[in-house]
Amino acid sequence: MFLVPDWQPVKRRNQQHEQPTTQFLREHVQRLFANLPGAQAGKEEPIHQIRVASRRLRVALPVAAQRPTGRRVRRSLRRLRALTRLAGQGRDLDVSVALFDAEAPRVESPMAVRLLRSRLATARDHAHAGLAKALAAFDATRLHEDLDLLIARGGADSGEAALRLAEARRRHARVALDELRALGRHFAPMALHAIRRHCRWLRYAAELDRALFGGRASAVRRFKDLQEILGKLHDAFVLAEWIAREAASWEARGKAAHAAAARVVAAHFRDRAQALHRRFLRANTADWLDSALRRNAALLKHAA
Repeated sequence: MFLVPDWQPVKRRNQQHEQPTTQFLREHVQRLFANLPGAQAGKEEPIHQIRVASRRLRVALPVAAQRPTGRRVRRSLRRLRALTRLAGQGRDLDVSVALFDAEAPRVESPMAVRLLRSRLATARDHAHAGLAKALAAFDATRLHEDLDLLIARGGADSGEAALRLAEARRRHARVALDELRALGRHFAPMALHAIRRHCRWLRYAAELDRALFGGRASAVRRFKDLQEILGKLHDAFVLAEWIAREAASWEARGKAAHAAAARVVAAHFRDRAQALHRRFLRANTADWLDSALRRNAALLKHAA
């Protein structure tokens, strides 16, 4: 069961004189625990908020904690990762239903579209039931205790945190850049989704940089834009693949008209994914990441 919805960490230090790193951790830990009860009750917005808060903490803890490789940090990261996975159950189906409602094309067999919508909603409802059960079983006690103690110890000093952030940003940006160059202009949704995860990490790192060290707001916006384009591409592709499987099932059962209509709908969403890919290519992300890496290298050299 989720614990202590009005969670407050142990006050062992004067909060007015805390390190900025400690203040950042405190804010996002409080946000996480404030939303846990609503997420356990199955409310959509609290579920979204705990996903965001847990991801931000997974970026921030190795940067801001006094001992980033210590036992409590490593254990907290594992449990935050598990919580992120739990809260993500059914997310694709939530988005798929909304996307289907907004953009499903007209076809010669409207009954097929209605059946697709019904089956999609049923799959989403089953996913929600599994999510509620999994979140109810999640024991937040140890996570609560570990984060409480990490904050009570205080965060890393700003200079050390800035160096850690620059090193971590270099690693993620380098991997993303290498994957982008290897992919080129090829439309490979799963590979692009992996790049999206790096963009999301870099966005949260840019937010941390902005909050702690006055980093560029333009970097936050750029990574957010890239994350959203690739997220919409992934959503359209996932929906197209789901509909294509339904079409194959109908074909196997001799429902040729329904299968043909479903293939038209699947093609529509596949085309949407490819249009978003072309938009992503126009963003010249590889060149921009290369420039960002050079700026980051200059910061590391200066810090050294």
